[in-house]
Amino acid sequence: MLGGRHTPAHSWGAIVKLVELAKESIRLLKASGSEGVRSDILADMLNAPKRRVYDVIAILNALDLVATKRRFDGTTCTWIDRTKDYIPKADFADLKLRLETEHSQRRELQVQVAELKEQVRMTRSKLRRELRTVETLARTEFNTTHLTVRALSSNGFKKVKDSGMEVLIETHEPGMTVDPTVKTPDENEELIRNLQRI
Repeated sequence: MLGGRHTPAHSWGAIVKLVELAKESIRLLKASGSEGVRSDILADMLNAPKRRVYDVIAILNALDLVATKRRFDGTTCTWIDRTKDYIPKADFADLKLRLETEHSQRRELQVQVAELKEQVRMTRSKLRRELRTVETLARTEFNTTHLTVRALSSNGFKKVKDSGMEVLIETHEPGMTVDPTVKTPDENEELIRNLQRI
């Protein structure tokens, strides 16, 4: 029953035949590949009236399932293969799993980096508290030709000025250590510095 009225049995038969004709047309069009097939030849292959085949082709064309090209000898129909636009389900599932795994690993690494940064911050804070600060107005003399000065703040030095007789050192935040220990020169480090100057 369509639209509140009974559909005659012969109409149902015509619809069923048209559906079967469409299915067989699709099968033959797919089999014809990129070369396609002329609509009149398709009608002969289906042993069906040309007007019925034209109806099927018009519907498939409206659904963007076939491409038609008119030539002097007739209209050629080609099936549009949509499968090349998709990846196999197994490949999609594998790719999705890999992306999820990498995303999870990245989150874990971000958490680890955040924890390490916090540990570094706490260690620096602890060192500042434990370091005994020596404040003196008197000059301290060191019997050495080598002094190592370190800034306690991670911001490092603000300015270093060398006059030839003395060196003025300024830091961004209060706190410096002076180490008069003479260190054995590292030949590799000196070589690297010389190469960097070139």
